[in-house]
Parts: sequence; structure tokens; C-alpha cells
Amino acid sequence: MKSIILFVSILLATTTSYAKCASSGIWCLSKSNTLNKNGIIILDFYCFSQDIVSKLNSKYPIYLKSSKEKIPLKVIDTLKGEMQLTQVILKATSILKTNEIYTLQIDNTDGSVPLLNRYNDSTKQWETITFRVSNIIDKNAPILAYPSVEQKKTLHAYGCGPAKWVYFSITAQDQSEVFVKATVKNKTTLKTTSYILNIENGMVKIGHGMCSGAFHFDNGDNFEITFQLIDQSGNKGTISKPISFYKPTFSTGEE
Repeated sequence: MKSIILFVSILLATTTSYAKCASSGIWCLSKSNTLNKNGIIILDFYCFSQDIVSKLNSKYPIYLKSSKEKIPLKVIDTLKGEMQLTQVILKATSILKTNEIYTLQIDNTDGSVPLLNRYNDSTKQWETITFRVSNIIDKNAPILAYPSVEQKKTLHAYGCGPAKWVYFSITAQDQSEVFVKATVKNKTTLKTTSYILNIENGMVKIGHGMCSGAFHFDNGDNFEITFQLIDQSGNKGTISKPISFYKPTFSTGEE
């Protein structure tokens, strides 16, 4: 199978309906079907799918394809999560055409990477990852309107292990879709890890689910976090002041 449309084969096992974890998967961080003319694309590679990250655009060409053209994507950054996740930030190598519809594709996987779609919260369906290109060229940095504050901690036991999350408030102002780059420092080991996450209902979840996650909370209880907003055009806001927090330690029965 020379060319495949990416498909998410898993939903990261965040509900009790999953008894075990899948072995691979790739998904798109953006929930929007519209891509700014100078937009970036952020992909998460799960478990065995992480093996292809270092070979993107050598063994595995990755690109946007329309009915008229194919535009290669270049890797502009890679972030390594602490539990079965690697993140890749991509950008088109040439100008995208306004109002053109492009499909995200990858070559030469020979079926070793599962097909990947994006889950549509409105339709409750998996859909092909396509983007309609807008005429927006966003060059303005997003703004963190209010200081982030820890909201709650959760810990829930699942079949393959516990899900542990710490929720922080995030209030972003920007004309584009906005994500947040979280950098967590383990105060015991001094290890730091950065990862880009979605903002959902004014909050960002820091931690991991049953099968994977950006932050593991191992080898220590005391941590520190900073936030930096990043919009869909790759513009970056200022880095927040560090916030100290402790990992979840007792079951709450919820995520």
C-alpha cells in the first residue's frame, strides 16, 4: 500500500470500554477543518508509530494533496512525550492555495501504520483529515488573558494502568485556533519535558491516560510547570511564570 490517508485507530483508551491499549496510531492535534494560509500541522505518533518519526520525508514522505497538486510538509520541530507519544510539528514547503481542499497523506508505510482520521465531536464520526485553506496569514502572537491556576487533580484506575491528570485553567486570546505548550520540570530529578496540548473548555490536562500521555509523573511528587500559547500559524506567546504542583496520589474515580 504505497499511499495511505492517515487514520486514528485508537481513542487513547480514556474510557472504561477499553480493556487494553492499541499498539500504534497517529492523530492530528487540530480540531479545525480550516488551515491558515501560513498554518502549521501538529501530529501525535503513538507507541510503535513513533518509529517512523525519524524517517519522515526520507522513507516516509508526508504531504498535503489536493485535486491539483501535492505539497510536501517539512518537519520544523519534534517533541518527545514521557509515555508512548512523540509529537511532530509540520509546515508546507510552498504556498497553499486559498479555498483549496487538501488531504493529509503519508507514503510507503506498506500498511505498517494504521489509517488515521480525525474524530468529529459534532457528528460523532471519524473523518478523513482534510483542510480547506483560508486567506488568513496570522502573524500575531496569542495572549494569555489571565494567569493559569490549578483547578483539580484526578486519578482513575483502568485495565492497563491508572490515568493521572492535573487540570489548569487557560484563557487564550487570538484570531486563530490556539494550543498550549506545557513544560513540566520534575523538582526531584530536574528533568524537563515539553509538549503541545489542546485547550478544552478553558482548561488543559497535564498527565497521562491509561495508555499514553505527554507527562508521566514518575520519580517524584513535586513538579513545576510553565505555559506558552502557540496558535495555528505557529506564533508563540510569552512564557508564563512557573507554577508549582503535586501529582495526583489518590483515586478520585474520574478523569
